[in-house]
Amino acid sequence: MNAVLSTDEEDRLWPELIRFVREGALIPITGSELLEIPSAAGGTKNFYTLVAEELALRLKVDPPQHTGERALNEVACGYLANRRNRAEELYPVVKEVVEELEQSVPIPKALNDLAALPVKLFVTTTFDNLLVRAIEQRHPAWAGRVRQIEYSPVRKDDLDSTQLSDGPPVVFHLFGRATSMPEYAVTEEDVLEFMHALQSQEGRPEKLFRLLQQKNLLIVGCGFVDWLARFFIRLGVSTRLSAAGGKTDWFIERASSTSEFAVFLDHFGRSTKHFSRGPVEFIARFAEKLPRDLTLTPAPRAPAARRDPERDILEGALFLSYASEDRAIVERIQQALGEDIECWFDRQQLIGGDDWESKIIRNVNACSLFVLILSRHTLTQQDRFFRHEWHEAFKRSIGFAANARFLIPVVIDDIQPNNPALPLELRKPNWERLPAGEVTPAFRESITTAFQQAQLRARGSAT
Repeated sequence: MNAVLSTDEEDRLWPELIRFVREGALIPITGSELLEIPSAAGGTKNFYTLVAEELALRLKVDPPQHTGERALNEVACGYLANRRNRAEELYPVVKEVVEELEQSVPIPKALNDLAALPVKLFVTTTFDNLLVRAIEQRHPAWAGRVRQIEYSPVRKDDLDSTQLSDGPPVVFHLFGRATSMPEYAVTEEDVLEFMHALQSQEGRPEKLFRLLQQKNLLIVGCGFVDWLARFFIRLGVSTRLSAAGGKTDWFIERASSTSEFAVFLDHFGRSTKHFSRGPVEFIARFAEKLPRDLTLTPAPRAPAARRDPERDILEGALFLSYASEDRAIVERIQQALGEDIECWFDRQQLIGGDDWESKIIRNVNACSLFVLILSRHTLTQQDRFFRHEWHEAFKRSIGFAANARFLIPVVIDDIQPNNPALPLELRKPNWERLPAGEVTPAFRESITTAFQQAQLRARGSAT
């Protein structure tokens, strides 16, 4: 059989792919080509094309001529062509653009379709949060509970098999996730460094790769150039590609049967099926073929025993207060602390509506610790939801002893305590610093100790 499948051959192989899903033997690996956003002018535009266009405006470089991730690399190269510009300056700007666009664009249909799959692990080659948004939108009971793991040549985070138990799936960002630090792949050089680390003995995520080599892979929309596609497919097997057997990988890329990559697969990648459909078209077709009984519908999260039905927060939980622009970082902090501490934050942040002020008062009074996530976004002069949360927390803090920790300021960028835009209550040099929300062991220990002391304090006041 040719590596590139004809339409008739594809139709005969759908049952095999569906069987892998049913048996829990499939891992989707998704890429940027699935992120097609409807355009006001008709048609669609790739999310990373939008990122690149906005980035070009902010960096004052020529608009990109390419699309998708190639457009992003083009803009980055245009910026770095000026020798006075430094590569590390790119990453915080890209992060800001990505976070702003994530809040303004609809979730791509292909991601919504993928979110219906009953799989425990998604691997993505993109650094955005759109796949997580798709999963949470399709399964509201999982909001804030989807675990994200970000690999980078510096962090070298790996998968923990205990994370693949019952509950929400894990999303593994193979090329990092957007932060203010240069720990995710923006340029082609970044991709090269990631691939170098992934292939090194000491840097590779062994647990993830072991699982990828055991399961069947659905590699869709990654848009790899020829050499990178070959390396990537090789990572998914434990032996020479020509000798690999016992599993089937599906590589979805629009290409002719005479392309160099297709010829390579025909000779050496017999266990890799190469669909010639476009990635978005393939996922739409897959969604049509998927039996209804395979569409995952999780049960709602069971309420904790102490939950007051009139409150949104668990009694005694840790309250995270933040500007909406920093939501992705807050989710990262919540995930990092959530194994030991019940963390909560308001996801809607809507001023107005039914009794919103009373809701804030109830939630602030119910928490044991109030953590203020501080960033440039909290310096705004506008009337923002987080300021109302702060106001109630400041009022409650008056009742605590001087040595009791209740208000915990955490700064995630470069703002300083003496900034005049901050309330007087926060202009003190006692901030915790977590650049880009990366939780350190020292911070986790500090918060855990404060949380335990707050629990003891609450129990003492109740007796």
